[in-house]
Amino acid sequence: MLSKEDLRKDFSKDYKKYYSTKLFESEGFERKQCSICGKYFWTADHERTLCGDPSHEPYAFIKGKPAKKSYAGFWKEFSEFFKDNGHEIIESYPVVSRWRPDLYFVIAGIQDFQRLENGKISFEYNANPLLVPQMCMRFSDVPNVGVSGRHFTSFMMANQTAFNYPKEGYWRDRTIDLNFKALTSLLGIKKEEITYVEDVWAMGDFSEFGPCLESFSGGLEIVNSVFTQFEYSHGKTSELDGKVVDVGWGFERLLWFKTGEQTAYDAVFPKELGYIYSSTGFKPDRNLYSKIAGAASAIDVAEEHRSDEEEKLAKKLGIPEKDYIGVIKPMQAIYAVPDHMRSLLFGVSGGALPSNVGGGYNLRILLRRIFDFMDRYNLNIDLMKIIEIEVEGLKPIYRNIGEGLEEIGDIIEIEKRRYGETKASARRIVSDMIAKNEQPTSDKLKILYQSNGITPDFISSVAKEKGVEIKIPEDAYSDIMVGDFVGGRKKKDEEIGIDLHGLKPTKKLYYDFAEDSISTVLKSKGNMVVLDQSPFYPEGGGQEADHGTIGEERVVEVKSANGVIVHFLEKKHEFKDGEKVRCKVNMERRLRLMAHHTATHLISAAARKVLGQHAWQEGAKKSEDKAHIDIAHYERLTEKQLRDIEDTANDFIVRGIKVSMDEMDRKSAETKFGFSIYQGHGVPASMLRIVKINDMKGNLIDAEACGGLHLAGRESDIGLIKIISSYRIHDGIDRIEFVAGKAAVDYIKGIESQIRRIADIAGVEPGSAGKGVEDRIKELREVKDKYEKLEDEMAKVLAERMIEGKRENNTIIAKLDYDRKMLRRIATEVVKYNSKAAIILYNGSLDAVAIAGPASGKNAAELLKANANKIAGRSAALKGGGSERIAEGRIEAG
Repeated sequence: MLSKEDLRKDFSKDYKKYYSTKLFESEGFERKQCSICGKYFWTADHERTLCGDPSHEPYAFIKGKPAKKSYAGFWKEFSEFFKDNGHEIIESYPVVSRWRPDLYFVIAGIQDFQRLENGKISFEYNANPLLVPQMCMRFSDVPNVGVSGRHFTSFMMANQTAFNYPKEGYWRDRTIDLNFKALTSLLGIKKEEITYVEDVWAMGDFSEFGPCLESFSGGLEIVNSVFTQFEYSHGKTSELDGKVVDVGWGFERLLWFKTGEQTAYDAVFPKELGYIYSSTGFKPDRNLYSKIAGAASAIDVAEEHRSDEEEKLAKKLGIPEKDYIGVIKPMQAIYAVPDHMRSLLFGVSGGALPSNVGGGYNLRILLRRIFDFMDRYNLNIDLMKIIEIEVEGLKPIYRNIGEGLEEIGDIIEIEKRRYGETKASARRIVSDMIAKNEQPTSDKLKILYQSNGITPDFISSVAKEKGVEIKIPEDAYSDIMVGDFVGGRKKKDEEIGIDLHGLKPTKKLYYDFAEDSISTVLKSKGNMVVLDQSPFYPEGGGQEADHGTIGEERVVEVKSANGVIVHFLEKKHEFKDGEKVRCKVNMERRLRLMAHHTATHLISAAARKVLGQHAWQEGAKKSEDKAHIDIAHYERLTEKQLRDIEDTANDFIVRGIKVSMDEMDRKSAETKFGFSIYQGHGVPASMLRIVKINDMKGNLIDAEACGGLHLAGRESDIGLIKIISSYRIHDGIDRIEFVAGKAAVDYIKGIESQIRRIADIAGVEPGSAGKGVEDRIKELREVKDKYEKLEDEMAKVLAERMIEGKRENNTIIAKLDYDRKMLRRIATEVVKYNSKAAIILYNGSLDAVAIAGPASGKNAAELLKANANKIAGRSAALKGGGSERIAEGRIEAG
């Protein structure tokens, strides 16, 4: 098993091959071993014994009179240096990593160019060599932000990259030569004050790795030069054909070093901090803070407030406790505010929203941390003003930043309201903990946040109010924050029930809109048939499969596995291998599915137009009778918003649309349309099928990577779109159910029939039915409201009983005689009581709902699917779906 430590030792044994450079020789650098950590490093200071790591020595670059450099101004100098040295300067990618389904946020600049396909990473780039001002997001060091002077949750990694060496790009000598010139000319560092430390960089699974040289000066790591040279697969290490130079310049640290400010926050956020100080009346004590500024290099703690390390450091430096608590701690909190707000700005601009799921979970924690600071230190800060100042300063680098500022303002107000609503109950919970003298564990803290929105900071502040000390575990924040790998989950291969080994991929006739075919049977087993070519679209991308006939047998389901299409018949029929069969698609069903799929793209485009660019499609399902789309939004959709979305989608249709499909290589598609092509979290492949919808003037309405069937050439069949319902499936996601085409006609006919029936009951003409039943409807609504309140109370009581009842591994499966809506209510209450619980509830009609608590470690969709046979009492299939947190549908026995 590979490890960084073993690789470092191996590379160090042959250091001339992996670490030495021509510059080290020409500039008189010698190789030494650090007397503290034992790492090898290169230095031109022959008296030096330390490698330069900040844990070994204090910051030595802080100036009494700091220089003044703006963020955008210094970027201009920095980027021009690399432009003059043959690098193309490209625009930053979004911070939400749509092109890497295994990662939610961009955590490193090199991630811009990585594409994951079949578990293997390849690189897509449009310049070589290049420099990109990539804003990155990391949440592993949240408690250190504002405290250490150098930690951020959002930061620019100015990525200097050269690909495909030795065919293109450059390697170690050129890299370190540029590095040295930048450090000495741009930052003005003397060569004797630079150290290059030997280390190793590797992907988490060591699929790719190589040696790296970390550059330090004045107790600060400034840049890391990575030489991605090897790959590891199936237990073997081999050298990459195309090696990659990946140099990550931490731009905030560069600017900090250049200015010599007390902290990196003073260098990066001068106007934001100036506004906070002037608007709150808080007066920072620079002289007092200077005592801790240089020594803060030693701080790298996980606990936020009153950590032992900080207290020891303050005492060692002679800082009185009252000054440490009353001045330094508020300054550190204020330093964190503009960082956290910048993370929110870039996160929302990239399509992420504060929520209790996915990467949005981390954004919500940052906002609540700010609200905690504002309450604790009585800071009345206009957070939108901070955002506006940041946008103004960042515009020269990130030209699209700040689009949708109004949405960000709404998000802040909504999150503040939610925070206020949880504070009272949270205070009671924390007070109860204090009364019981209960010290929280990491698991307890995670549950308190996920179930009640209580952050570790809030617990500390309540304890302080009551004069009690609660020790927050060191891993508190790292444990409750969602990790980097929170994007798409790897889909498990579905059990098809027939051996497909050795079969070639099926020729797909449905993309040519074939209605029938004469095909050859390659394999048959029971009710399953594999053909050489097929006109039947298999279930995928949220679209249900085509139905029809093979020979005289009805096709009721179609699935695809590794490119091989398997047809499921209504009953067993053994076809002979090699037999010619006639296939015929049920075109009535297909056209309904096509109308719903095309309508899904139109509603997605309409939602972004009405709600803002954050309204990403998070999932969809298209069936014969209706369809739904899951939209990201920070609050429950209103009736007006739903009407506007419907009207906008129908306006596209009325004005005329043209649907087209093009096969494009991934690089061309991303360059032309951006990363919005991955709506619904489609997994990028080397070749993409791009579905475009344009208006009749050629203006683009929507473009997505999509494998589904659409009404190309039959656009008029879409008719109209009618939204029939909407509800919140989990925090930050609304589900919109709708009908289109013939399904919309059927729906309207059904409504008309209901109106005539109501008119008959009321004894009035259908045109006057509204007036005749208005009073009756008002009465019914009052009864309904009372009934729903009773149902809410009943759901809570039933949930309490279930929690007290028998459990196996915190998974509950129970049958209750309620409709699906009530089952959903009960299950929701269960996971509120116990966030470790996962529950499946079903009724006599086999309507089923599954919800997985945030701390359960379970996937609701997988759980419901896995238990379908058990619930039905025989072989069964789930007609429905969902997400990791919630899934529902009807279980149909086979």
